[in-house]
Amino acid sequence: MSEDVVKSKAIAFEALKLLYKGDDERAWNTLVSLNPDFSLPFASYTREFVADGKEETLFNEIWRSVRSAFDQERIPFSVVTEEDYPSSHMEGVHFLYTAGKLPLGSERKLVVVGTPIPSLKAKDDIFNAVAFAAEKGWTIVSPLASGCSSFALSSALNLGARTIAVLSSPISKCPSEALLELMEKVYEKGTLVSQFSPLTKSEKWHVVLRNRFLSSFGDGYFLAEDKDGGPSWPIFDSALEKGRKGAIPKSLMDNPNYSWCSQRLLDKAIPYSKPKDLLKLFGEERSVRRGGKRKEDLTPSLFDGLDAQ
Repeated sequence: MSEDVVKSKAIAFEALKLLYKGDDERAWNTLVSLNPDFSLPFASYTREFVADGKEETLFNEIWRSVRSAFDQERIPFSVVTEEDYPSSHMEGVHFLYTAGKLPLGSERKLVVVGTPIPSLKAKDDIFNAVAFAAEKGWTIVSPLASGCSSFALSSALNLGARTIAVLSSPISKCPSEALLELMEKVYEKGTLVSQFSPLTKSEKWHVVLRNRFLSSFGDGYFLAEDKDGGPSWPIFDSALEKGRKGAIPKSLMDNPNYSWCSQRLLDKAIPYSKPKDLLKLFGEERSVRRGGKRKEDLTPSLFDGLDAQ
């Protein structure tokens, strides 16, 4: 499906949502059931969406306003549909808006999440995990948010790993001024991804929708550190419920402030002690043996030996 056709389809979907007072499901079902030829001019299929002349006039006005919003987007962007991208990564989302140097690819995606106020140990774990991911050719995915997420994205950019930042706002809008420089760097070297069209007005509760999407978008998940009930858990727990694998640092198990981490490690999460443990997220062997001997992880760490104490 050509880029122009995909964009026309997204515009029609957003216009139908407005016509139906925000009813996403009705808008999508209408779009799918009618399935017009979006390679043709808009006027040739507009009547398929409406019941009478009065509604047609209203829909035409709405459609023009939506198209204008798309045309006025401040940065070049592309639209991705579930037809062109694995549907398992777009659960509940029909269109993704992407911008940046790299298009969405088929590489394995490691989603890194954690507390907004990470400890030095959490940063060390994230850096080593990202370095290993870069070596393996994995893509680092994280919300465009402060704390562990911004550190993971910055580390990925510095280490040359493919980087995807997922927004809770339209593709050109930064959630905070503090993240603007990082957003620009991801745009220049990696990929920005949003499920929100250029027409969307940013709302705080969109973080919930972003987190729900993130729980499907990745192939493996690494929760570096978060307190009980912290912002990372909706992503991590939902991902595990959907059959993804997730890892949590084993060093958090004995910390009374992280009882949720301890419980997940006992139940279903993979204990993380060193970067090669992340191989288990993708069903790979933990280590490579050469000549009968295990090749050790040579990534240096300020916290080597902490788990053994």
